[in-house]
Order: sequence, then C-alpha cells, then structure tokens
Amino acid sequence: MKYQNKGLVLLALLSMFVSGCTHLGSTQQQVVDAYVQVAGQVSLGMDKAQVKQILSPSQQGLEHRQLKQPDQYKEGQMLVKILYFRSGWQPDGITTDDEFTPYVFNDDVLVAIGWATLDGPKTQGQARPRQNIYRTTVLRPAAVILQ
Repeated sequence: MKYQNKGLVLLALLSMFVSGCTHLGSTQQQVVDAYVQVAGQVSLGMDKAQVKQILSPSQQGLEHRQLKQPDQYKEGQMLVKILYFRSGWQPDGITTDDEFTPYVFNDDVLVAIGWATLDGPKTQGQARPRQNIYRTTVLRPAAVILQ
C-alpha cells in the first residue's frame, strides 16, 4: 500500500510536467497561427507603427526568451531598424532566427520583409518529427521494481 501511494504521487507529478510542456508548445503554435492570419495585411511602404499595430497582437503570450530583440543601425544619415516577429516554431527547445520573420524599416518606413535582404538567418533549429517529441514511459510502483 505504501509503495502504491508513492507511485500515484509520481504519476501525478509526471502528468503535471508533461501538461506544462504541452502548454508551452501549444502557446507558441497559437502565436504562429495568429501571425499567419494577419501577416498578409502588412505591405511595403507602411510605417513602423502600422506594422506593429497589425503584428504585435499576434505575439501575445510569448515569454521574453521566446522573442527576438530588435536590431538597429545607421547607414549614412538613415536609421535602419529591424523588428522580428515569431512566424515559425520548432519543438527543439531552442529559439533560433529561422523561427522569426524580420521587418526592415528605413527611417520608420517598411522597405523589406524576410531574410533575403539580410543574407539569411544566422541560427536554425533542429527539426524533429512530431511523433518523436514525447516518449511513452510506463511507471511501475517501487514494490514491483524491487522484486
């Protein structure tokens, strides 16, 4: 009886852990789905405020570590800003450039969308087949293992 209770507690803790991992993945997938729904509303020539108004709501629910911080630099007298919006997700546990779409602004006017003008993403995720994300684990009470 004593070992059965420990097994049940262990099973409950494991199911809470798996639920937490599933929630994280589903949040990221929901963000990607929301981005896909609105990305077509953005076009070159829009100002930065308009682009953020359209795309920022799609990114709600992401944690700080799941975002890519903006870049900016001067090119002559022109200020170039690059905003990144999560547009993809790999369940590999790391956040990489290829999971984002860059939006390039010259003096707050959108002049490019995507990695082509930036020579491609610097980091890429490790794609894994979805069916191998979780392994089935059979838990046995400690009494069974000791025999």
